[in-house]
Amino acid sequence: MDIMIRNLEPATVKKIDELAREKGISRQEYLKRHLESFAVSGLHSDIIDRYEKQLQVNNMLLEKNTQTMNEMIEMFKELMFDE
Repeated sequence: MDIMIRNLEPATVKKIDELAREKGISRQEYLKRHLESFAVSGLHSDIIDRYEKQLQVNNMLLEKNTQTMNEMIEMFKELMFDE
């Protein structure tokens, strides 16, 4: 699929050409790589956000489990020493 961008400043095009030349690729390839990377970065960002939220939930559950286990240990200690 093609995309056409009009009315860029000449200095912008010159800089893009310089950056592409430094990488040994065409302006077309340089811009294509950057646009594809830009499009994928949004997906990565969403995945990272969901991952971080899941980590928060997991941490909360681990804290709750630890608290419950500690309460159970205390109850077992009380039961053992009451005998």
